[in-house]
This record gives sequence, C-alpha cells and structure tokens, in this order.
Amino acid sequence: MPQTVLLVEDEPDLARVMTVSLSRAGFDVLVSGTAADAVKVVASVHVDIIVTDRGLPDGDGMELVRRLRSDGFAGGILVASGRSGPAHDEECRAAGADGVLAKPFRLADLAAGLHALAPSQPDAVVCS
Repeated sequence: MPQTVLLVEDEPDLARVMTVSLSRAGFDVLVSGTAADAVKVVASVHVDIIVTDRGLPDGDGMELVRRLRSDGFAGGILVASGRSGPAHDEECRAAGADGVLAKPFRLADLAAGLHALAPSQPDAVVCS
C-alpha cells in the first residue's frame, strides 16, 4: 500500500513538480499551501509523512512541525529549506523534524529521504 505524503509548499509550480516526482516514486501525495491547511488535513486524513517548506505564507515551518508533534502526529517529517548548516539542522530536529533537505535539492534525493522515513510495511504472509 502506498505511503501518503502531505507536501506543505506554497509555490504552486514547485508543488506540482514535486507531486509528479513523488507519485512516480510510489507515494500518494496531498498538497497544502499553508500551515493552517496542513493542520486541517492531518486532522482529517491519514498521513504517513509530511514534507514542509520552512517559509510558509502563514508562518514558519518549524512552528508547524512543533504544532503537529504536540497534536500527536507520529509520522515522519522532513523539512525542505533554503537555509542550511549544522545549527539550522539542529533547530529543525529540536522542533521535531526527522530530517532536513537543503534547497535546491534533486527530486531523487527527496524521494530517497521519504522512503527512508516511510513506516516499514509488514512482510507478506503466504499461506499454503
């Protein structure tokens, strides 16, 4: 069963490219353009992994990560950010992110990072 990814990205063209790439990599992709919409989606639909931009029109992606964790979201969270460096990565992890991907990034690296965060699927059981 495909993993469901919530992509929180306010740039429509980038969201579209990322959606196509992640769909081809085997993920079901939902898109939110704001932190507020992302919170609503997570409350109403099963989401396995979240990819959030750091800069959102209604706030900092780190506040979204903190909110989702405090609301009980236990899935993987990857922050895609134009900022980089050890201090930034530590800030993201302290907020509750599982990983950080510095922009610009290759779409293959995004998919690989999400596969690494995806909950493992139980092995198939064959009855004979």
